[in-house]
Amino acid sequence: MFRWFHNDVFRICAYVVAAVALGAAISPFLYNLGMGIAEVTRGKETNSVVTWLGDAAWRARDNFPRYFDRALMLSAVLLLPFLLIWLRLGRDPLRDEPWSVGVPNAASSLRGQRLSWSPRGLGFGLFGFLIAGGLLMLSGIMLLHAGFFMWRDAECSTRGAVNPVVTGIDWLRALRKSLPTAVVVSFIEEVLFRGVLLGIFLRVMKPWPAVFSLSLIFALVHFLEPPPGVKVPDPEAVNAGFILLGQILGRLLEPSEFIGRFLGLFAVGVILAMARLRTGSLWLPIGLHAGWVFAYQLFKSATWGVADLPEASRWLVGRTLIEGTVPLTVTVVTGILVMAMTRPSDASTGHG
Repeated sequence: MFRWFHNDVFRICAYVVAAVALGAAISPFLYNLGMGIAEVTRGKETNSVVTWLGDAAWRARDNFPRYFDRALMLSAVLLLPFLLIWLRLGRDPLRDEPWSVGVPNAASSLRGQRLSWSPRGLGFGLFGFLIAGGLLMLSGIMLLHAGFFMWRDAECSTRGAVNPVVTGIDWLRALRKSLPTAVVVSFIEEVLFRGVLLGIFLRVMKPWPAVFSLSLIFALVHFLEPPPGVKVPDPEAVNAGFILLGQILGRLLEPSEFIGRFLGLFAVGVILAMARLRTGSLWLPIGLHAGWVFAYQLFKSATWGVADLPEASRWLVGRTLIEGTVPLTVTVVTGILVMAMTRPSDASTGHG
C-alpha cells in the first residue's frame, strides 16, 4: 500500500496537487493584500517599487483570476524545496544519467534516456520552430478568411461581423513581445517537463506510459489557466480560490472544452515528449514549443476573435487559435510530420 509513497512519480503528482490546493487557498489572501497595498499607495508619494506594486494591484482589482494564477506560481515555488528534499536529489546518483534521483528500480530500459549534444541539434530546433509555428500561423490565416477571426485594423470580418474596436497593428512591437516570450517559455518548460520530469518518469515506467502520464500532467497544469471572462462572486471570501478552481475543472465536463482544449494540450505534450525520445535531446521539443508560442502570441496581437458565432462553431474553433477541433487537427498533423522526419534514437548511446 505504501509502495507508491516511495515512488518519485507519485511524489511529483503529490507536489502538483499540493501546489494547486495551496494556490487556491492563498489566492484570496493575496487578493486582499494587493487591494490593501493599492489603497495605501493611491494618490500618495511612496517608494517607487511599492507604488508600482500598488498600481498593478489596482489595475487587477476586477481580475481575481490573475491573483489566482500568481498564487499558483507562488505555491509551486514555495513547495519546490520540499519536493527536492522528498526526491532525495543527489543520493546514490547514476553518474551516466542526466537526471539522477532516488529511484530504487528502473522499469524502462531507457533508464531516463541520457540527453546528448547532437551536432544536428540547432537544425532540429529550427525545423521544429518552422513546422509548428508555420502550420499554426497558416491555420490562423485560413480561419481569418473563414470568418472566425478578424484583423484588429479591419472594419469587419470576411463574413461581415463588425469590428467593435478598430485599432492599428504594431507588427514590430508584436514581434519584440512574441519572440522573447516564445524562447523563454519553451526553454524553461522543456527543461522542466521533457528534461527533468520525463527523465524521472522514464526511469520508473516504460516509454509510452511515461509519455502518457506526463502529458496528462502537462495538459492539466496548462488547463488550470483561468478562461477569459470568468468571474468569482466575492474574491475576498476565504473559499474564493476553490470556487474558481471548481469552475476551471468543471470545464473538463464540457465536451467542447475537453475535446477542443484539454485534448489539444495533451496532444502537444505527447508530441513534445516523443520529439525528445526520438532525437535524444531537447532541441526539437524547444523548437516546436517556441514555434507554437510564437505563432499564437503573434496572431493574438494582430487579430480579434469574432464573438457572435453560432455555438456549434465553437466545436471547430474556440475563442483562441489553440482551442477547437481544427487546432487539434493541426497539432496532430504537426506530430505526424515530426514522427515522419525523425527516427528513434539509440537509447544506449543517446545519439539522435
